[in-house]
Formats: sequence, C-alpha cells, structure tokens
Amino acid sequence: MNSKVASREFLPAKPSGVLIWLVQHLSMLDLAWRNKVHMSADDVKVLQNLPGVHGLILTPNHADELDPRICFEVSRKVAQQFMFMCNREAFHELRGFAGWVLQRIGAYSVERGGHDLAAKQYSIDIVKKSKNTLVIFPEGEIFYLNQLLQPFHSGAIEIGMQAIIDRRVSEPNWTTFLIPMSIRYHYVASIKKELEKRIKRMEAHLEKHYSGATAQSRLTGIMNDAITEKELRHHVAPETEHLGEVAGRVEYLRTALIAQVGKKYKGSYKEQARTIDQAFQLSAHLREQLSQTVSQQHQSEYKEDLSTLQEVQHLVAWHPDYVKENPSPERIAEMVIKLERELLNIHRPEPLGKREVFIKIGKPLDLSTYLERYKTEPYVVRSEVAELLRSEIQLLIDVDLKAPLVSESL
Repeated sequence: MNSKVASREFLPAKPSGVLIWLVQHLSMLDLAWRNKVHMSADDVKVLQNLPGVHGLILTPNHADELDPRICFEVSRKVAQQFMFMCNREAFHELRGFAGWVLQRIGAYSVERGGHDLAAKQYSIDIVKKSKNTLVIFPEGEIFYLNQLLQPFHSGAIEIGMQAIIDRRVSEPNWTTFLIPMSIRYHYVASIKKELEKRIKRMEAHLEKHYSGATAQSRLTGIMNDAITEKELRHHVAPETEHLGEVAGRVEYLRTALIAQVGKKYKGSYKEQARTIDQAFQLSAHLREQLSQTVSQQHQSEYKEDLSTLQEVQHLVAWHPDYVKENPSPERIAEMVIKLERELLNIHRPEPLGKREVFIKIGKPLDLSTYLERYKTEPYVVRSEVAELLRSEIQLLIDVDLKAPLVSESL
C-alpha cells in the first residue's frame, strides 16, 4: 500500500494504564501551576454515580485548547477511563510522537468532514461495551467563544442511538446517557498589561497604531485590516453594503472563499451544509487526494486550497459582535488569540494570564426516550436532541457567569 494512503488510515486508541497515570499526574501539576480548576462535590458525584452498565457519552463545550486536558483531569478525579475522539491532524504533530502518546492515553483519530466509518464504528463499540466514558465535543472545533456556544453536530446522538439499537438485540432495557458538561474560563488577575503588549505586537506586524483607542476598538481596526489583507490576497471584492460592517465582511469573505475552492471540486461537499461543515468536507476530500497523488503540481495546489479552507474555519470563529458592547476581559482575550493565530501564524496562542476553570455537569439525558421516534425520523431527532444539548450547556455557562466566582476546588 502507498505510504501516503496509509498515513490517512484510522488510528485506534491503545490505552496504557501506566502512561495514563503518568500523564494524568504530570497534567495535574501543570494545571495547578497555570490554572485553578473548580468543580463541586455534587458534580463529581454525578459522574461517579452514573450507571456503569449503560453507555456514557460526555459532551463538553469546546472553546479552548485546554479543554481535552480539563476532561483528562476530570477523569482522574472521578477514577474513570475516558476515551477521546480526536481530529486526525493532531496525530501527526511532533513527527508522530504526539499521535503515539494520544493513542496510549485513550484517543483515537477521526477524519473531520470525511465519511470516517471506522471512527464511527469504533465510537459505537466503545459506548456499547459500557466500559469507558466516550468524550465528544459536539461543537467539533475550537471557536474561542467560551460564553457563546456554536451549533452542535449530531454525531454524539447518532453514535449513542446506534449503540442502543445494537445492544437492545440482547438487552431490551439497555440505554445510552448523554452527559452535558460546561467548561468556563476566568482570568484570575487583570490582563491589561499583557493585552496591551499583544495588541502592540499585532499593530507592529500591520505597521499601524490605533493611538488613543480602547482595546476593543483597536482590535476592531486590526480585524478590519486583516480582512482587507485576505480580500486582496484572494481577489475577493467585498459587497458594497458590507464595506463599513465588520461582521458582514467576515461572513461574505468566508462564503466567497468556500465558493472559490468548492467550484474546483464539485460533488465533494454538501452545498446546503453550514460553512464550517463545507470547509471540513472539502478539506477531507483534499487530504484524501493529497495522500494519493505523486504530482508535485497537484500537491502544491491541494496544499494551497487546504490552507484557504483552514482560513475559512478560522473565520467562522470571528464574531465581531461578541466584543461589541462592554465585553468581558475573557471575550477580549479570545479575540486577541484568534487574531494572533491569523496574523502572526501562531498555531496555539497562549492565554493572556493565569485562569480559573469552572466545570459544571448537567442532568444526564437518556437517549432511549427518543428511540422510537429516531427509528422513523432520525434526522429530526438528531437535530432536536443536539439543540436540546446545546441549550442545556449554554444554560450551565449562563448560570455560572451570574454566580459568584467561588467554588469547591478539585
């Protein structure tokens, strides 16, 4: 088999108890140094007291690079093995060493946007076996929008439902529970000094300075210039009606970029899908093409188109209105991180300071409640439950935002 084709093969988890213990405790020490994790005793008990004879899928929001490690720390505290669905690209980092570690701490690969039947069946099997808790981030991508959840994908519902159908052949009362979980970040101290330093660095990169302006308006100016640069580089003329509206320009630009790439690969993506899903589907198609071609010209073209699609994925996270009126320090910081990723080409920008992390667990949702309807209208049920799950986690975040910043530390 061609080695390039093999590089896209499914990578299963290969849990190692020794390595899991070691990584959990190293991660715990690092988290304690940089972050303070809070979770109530009641929420810990919810996870500890879930019925182990059934399937369990933990569904956290996904707003930060730290989220998987937070889940890993939760698994240590509740003494349960978590299995993680992880995007295929992460396994190639550090020349493949990251993938070796990921597999041995319970992660397995999934080709985002592709028809990854191996990953889907592997997920169903994890749930069916009732041995480990499966962790799926329904947002599917890190948007750096900690206080505003994006629409959920329905994969967790489909996996859970199929596990029920399979197990009920022999066990009529077996079910799968979806467990809502919210993760919220809060800066411990003022980030004003670090914010100023990092805004100045981006202004220097653009060779501009927005003197006398607030951090909020300076970031808006930086965003406008970043959009202009992308429009010029990709030969996209903004619509006249959106010239003075940042949000409109962002939306039009990402739609135009999808159209530019999509017209070259007709039939490889669903045109009625959301922009982020179109980008994932096209990217999966291009990665498959890239793994099978030996033509340097085609490889260069595929890589260039993949780079454009990555820009689209990042642009989906640009929500100018998110920092429009009296934004919290956390919202401003998230905007800085997104802009640094684009302008300075920093793969994973660092937070702007030490943070507290607040974890909340919602009421587990018994998927068997929807089983009969699912058999006749699966798409409707998947969409309905995905939105119900999103609303539940958004409520956990909203309630937590209004509560005093005090909680029992893990």
